[in-house]
Amino acid sequence: MTSGEVVFKNVEEIICFVNQAEKVCWDVDVCLGSCVVDGKSLLGVMSFGTGKRLRVVIHD
Repeated sequence: MTSGEVVFKNVEEIICFVNQAEKVCWDVDVCLGSCVVDGKSLLGVMSFGTGKRLRVVIHD
């Protein structure tokens, strides 16, 4: 498991992130507090919005 933090400044950065996440075979989670969404889900990641510090967990 690998984790890090990311802050998306705009919707284009979210789209780019999800496109890259879809290319890997591992599970990718994006977390905000106790809420966790699939990092390969554009709608899920966009639900967190921009300007927030999010935790990204890659289950490799």
